[in-house]
Amino acid sequence: MSDVQIPAKAVSATGKDILDPTATLLRGMNLLGTTADNKKADSFGATFSGPPASVALIEAGATAASKWWATGLAAGVAVAWGRVAVWWNGQNPDTQRAVLLAAGIVTAAAVLGIAYLLGSDVRGRSIAAVATIEARARIAEAMVRTAQASAAAPTATGTPSTQLVTLPEAFAVSHTAMSGANEAGWRAVAVLTDGKDIIKYLVIKGTAHEWVDAAGIDTTTAA
Repeated sequence: MSDVQIPAKAVSATGKDILDPTATLLRGMNLLGTTADNKKADSFGATFSGPPASVALIEAGATAASKWWATGLAAGVAVAWGRVAVWWNGQNPDTQRAVLLAAGIVTAAAVLGIAYLLGSDVRGRSIAAVATIEARARIAEAMVRTAQASAAAPTATGTPSTQLVTLPEAFAVSHTAMSGANEAGWRAVAVLTDGKDIIKYLVIKGTAHEWVDAAGIDTTTAA
């Protein structure tokens, strides 16, 4: 396992963005998958082999072991009923009723077992997914605050540099650089300011996030 190192400043090498250092830290702690891992998790092969470790707990689905057990139980039930169908003809009614009852009990037990197995698995993964998302949020918040503290330090001339300010509450904005339906639905979560004016907004929409110039943000028509 590679070491996870905390940089002296939670900003990129250019000193303008916290996205790359934050994403690198999250990936190093298996809290964020790479693009390749996300594609692999959505592939057909992941249905029974399971997703990569970096996204295994982020997706609240059934594990590969549960899927194999469920498939095995279902196959066993299908084989049992197939054998009953072949053996059925020529048996007396009492025997047929006894076999039918036994096969029904086995089928019901298998169905309940599959439901319990998958339900317990998904519930457990859901709890882990929530904890993972909360951990990602806390790390991202810590990186934002670290960058904010670094940006707030006075410059050599004694004048304050630009500051990254985390908004106490996100609010809806329109991303005017986008077109059509992509313009609405954004939320501002932080701003970059020089102490007098807002220079840029950090806006998010779903999994997308980017810095946008203040001129490209409209707070009056936000949906």
